[in-house]
Amino acid sequence: SSSSTTSSSSSLPSKSFCETPNVNNISKPDFGRMVEDCELDKSNIVIIGPTGSGKTLLVKTLAKLIDVPLVVTDATCLTQAGYVGEDVESVLFKLYIESGQDIERCQRGIVYIDETDKIRKSGGNVSISRDVSGEGVQHALLKIVEGNVVNVPKEPGRKNPRGDFLQIDTSNILFICGGAFSGLEKIINNRMDSASIGFGAQMKKDTDDHKVQGKYFNNAIPKDLVQFGMIPEFVGRFPVIVSTQGLDTNDLVDILTLPKNSLLKQYKYLFAMNDVNFHISDCGLNEIAKTAFSRGTGARGLRAITENTLMETMYVVPSIPSVHTVYLDAAAVRGDRKPILLKDPNMTVETFEELLKESGGRPEDVDGADFVHIDSAEEFGEAA
Repeated sequence: SSSSTTSSSSSLPSKSFCETPNVNNISKPDFGRMVEDCELDKSNIVIIGPTGSGKTLLVKTLAKLIDVPLVVTDATCLTQAGYVGEDVESVLFKLYIESGQDIERCQRGIVYIDETDKIRKSGGNVSISRDVSGEGVQHALLKIVEGNVVNVPKEPGRKNPRGDFLQIDTSNILFICGGAFSGLEKIINNRMDSASIGFGAQMKKDTDDHKVQGKYFNNAIPKDLVQFGMIPEFVGRFPVIVSTQGLDTNDLVDILTLPKNSLLKQYKYLFAMNDVNFHISDCGLNEIAKTAFSRGTGARGLRAITENTLMETMYVVPSIPSVHTVYLDAAAVRGDRKPILLKDPNMTVETFEELLKESGGRPEDVDGADFVHIDSAEEFGEAA
């Protein structure tokens, strides 16, 4: 019976790895419902959010997940055709290079135009000169964004009428525009909470609060972008308007510690090159996050804070062989004192924290631990 079981089991077709039931399998002829065939159009996207909230990272992650070429370009370097600066067609040429000079792959890519809010129309002041880097760029992007066959010069730089051109169809290229759109929340506030008096009057909201700002950005409509300075034809070609929320202190702590190439891991790697450990306490992480949050620069502000805090430490540590650990806490981040260097080979971080508690939080009373110190300029001059 066992042999018959074995033979019957061996005769069964072996299942492939991660095989799933035939649910919505596009290779089957009866996939989905039978409806009239049609061509699917793309939906270009506008991403609104404060600086350092992850707009560019979001687009890069999307392109990596779906394996398509991505070009991240800056709207501030684009100008209208015929003027000094990059023409809008240069964006497509960069996408062509990024796709390995494969036209088919290029025509399924993503173009992310950052700092789009910087190409809004100039104010109501009538100027003799044309707005070639603002409204002119919006006009130049219209046909490319909508989906047309665009002639792109093979050689970047000034256009040559006799030069060779690439014909790129932008019908399936997804265009994503991003920007901080600073001041847009006030436009939305004026539209949603009109001035009123009486018992049912709307209270004035603090638009500087990132939570209030995020709620206003979630309610943005094309009319608000037009009032901000984008032309209606440009806004109409971006049917999807989404927003990113400002990061709070918990998000900033996660950004410091969790990613593969997080800032904390980078500093650990830098100190490890000098055979030194780097430890930052929980209160130190929270203090860095609070400082970055108060500055309003988002995740980009984390590096500025850590660089200023650890600059002297990274300069001093290579010249002191006895140091085995750099200890950073909230007091050092605030600037109340310098980071601490652990020199005693028998002292671990846990031991130092216990001794620190026993001394009432005074690191100078703990043997084997010193503050970072750089000799003054006078001492350097005497040594010279």
